[in-house]
Amino acid sequence: MGPRRILVLLLALVVAGVTAVYARSWISNQQRPITIVQASQPAEDDVSEVLVAEIDIPSGRFIKPQEVRWQRWPSDDIPDNYIVKSGDTKDVVVGAVVRRGLFAGQPITEGSVVKPGDRGFLAAVLSPGMRAVSVPINATSGNSGLIFPGDRVDLILTQTLDGDTPRRVSETVLPDIRIIAMGVSTGDDPKKGKHHEKARTATLEVTPRQAESVALVTELGKLSLSLRSLAKDEEKEEETVASADPDYAPTWDRDVSSVLRSGRHPTNRLLVLRGSHAKTVSVEGSN
Repeated sequence: MGPRRILVLLLALVVAGVTAVYARSWISNQQRPITIVQASQPAEDDVSEVLVAEIDIPSGRFIKPQEVRWQRWPSDDIPDNYIVKSGDTKDVVVGAVVRRGLFAGQPITEGSVVKPGDRGFLAAVLSPGMRAVSVPINATSGNSGLIFPGDRVDLILTQTLDGDTPRRVSETVLPDIRIIAMGVSTGDDPKKGKHHEKARTATLEVTPRQAESVALVTELGKLSLSLRSLAKDEEKEEETVASADPDYAPTWDRDVSSVLRSGRHPTNRLLVLRGSHAKTVSVEGSN
């Protein structure tokens, strides 16, 4: 056997040995039992609950009780501005307005909501591009305190027109307007808003053009609020925009009073002089 063949044989034996050692090691690793390492769960004392959004809540919307919930959270990983459950309940944000939109599961912070009475609350309630304007009311024109922020109303103007025979007329000047405050009450919970029964002003959400109209009608006569139903009636949709119709007819005093329609009412006045005394008397008109 020549030297070359001996060398080839030795190399073959070395390769076979290395392959056998590698194969044995690979088989041993495959048969090694798998060890599962479980992440350690925090102790019950190390867990708190923070307030999070249950659903996506857009900015400018009042928060309702069913839209928030408590979420377990590691106590050592809670920022200072999170709302943590303690003696308080989630009602701390119910009725507040979302300043910046929240997504489902997002923790609610003190800066993400504006509560009634806080600075900037009214601006947060307004829809983009809208304005807030207040009108004077009393117990009668404000439906005896039964209108609350969030309700939608029609704004009615009643005025007296001067002339030989004064005439009174009533018309809807702004239909379907949202109430955002009654007096100083901006909450949407009637139980918390009872004090607004004696409110002297109602704050309306209007467009810039409507704000100009409101500023004018407050100087013309008496304003009243007519509460609208929450249900939508498509058949009466035309009535909603009647005041914007050029053919819209306001309600005159003769339309509601049979006495005025009949003409049997004082229409003329006479000045009666008796010596140094003067007295104005009315003379009943004829048909």
